Amino acid sequence: MTTFASAAHHYAAFRPRYPEEFFTLLADRFGLDGTQTVLDLGCGPGTITIPLASRAGHVYAVDIEPAMISEGRKAAAAHHAGNITWACGDAAGLTGMGLPPLHLCTMGKSFQWMNQTQVLADLDTLIRPGGGIALVSTGPRNSTVRPAWLDIIESVCTDVIGPGYRQEHGPVAHPAEGRDEALLRSAFSRIETARWDQTFTRTLDELIGLQYSFSYSSPAILGTRQAAFEELLRRELTAFSPNGTFENTVPIEAVIATRP
Repeated sequence: MTTFASAAHHYAAFRPRYPEEFFTLLADRFGLDGTQTVLDLGCGPGTITIPLASRAGHVYAVDIEPAMISEGRKAAAAHHAGNITWACGDAAGLTGMGLPPLHLCTMGKSFQWMNQTQVLADLDTLIRPGGGIALVSTGPRNSTVRPAWLDIIESVCTDVIGPGYRQEHGPVAHPAEGRDEALLRSAFSRIETARWDQTFTRTLDELIGLQYSFSYSSPAILGTRQAAFEELLRRELTAFSPNGTFENTVPIEAVIATRP
């Protein structure tokens, strides 16, 4: 059981979906026409998997956390997406999963939790000629304004969980090199980057639910402090926005990596 076991339900309910432009980019770049085989590695509850399933022949959705796979299966059934194979598995054992040759591998924020050099080397043995890798996550906030309520949340997390809570309970595999450096050293060294901005308006309940979806403020991390955390968070956020709505523009970055 991983850090995300207690966060899985909240992850499925409150994490934002990726923009349609991302899936259109994948379809255009890799010629997705409903016949390709795709791996969504570190799939979580299917945030990428399920929209991708309508464009691929078959999607293999792999995550180390059983609770995420359970949430993904429920979401796939609700969307009538039957061309998905869900499996619990560690990216460290990628070559032993019995996967067929792949046209594409997608990863969201899961890539930051992995041994990136090894995963990229393993994918080189699995991805067909002409195929590639797509990584998507929030990008650098160069063109968007950071909302003030984020500072309130960070202050409450620091008060309740402790200083350095992100480093202590966030990704454990921080590589010495950055993502792009790892890609440039791999077989998938041709990199293209696309960016979009997504604007979300959340209610107070949605914003609190979102906090429980993060590894560093999940119910498991909070433990007996959860009630105090939520009470303080509600009080501080309500004082900031009495109408109970919170807007944020989030930069999204997609990296397409292929062989030269």
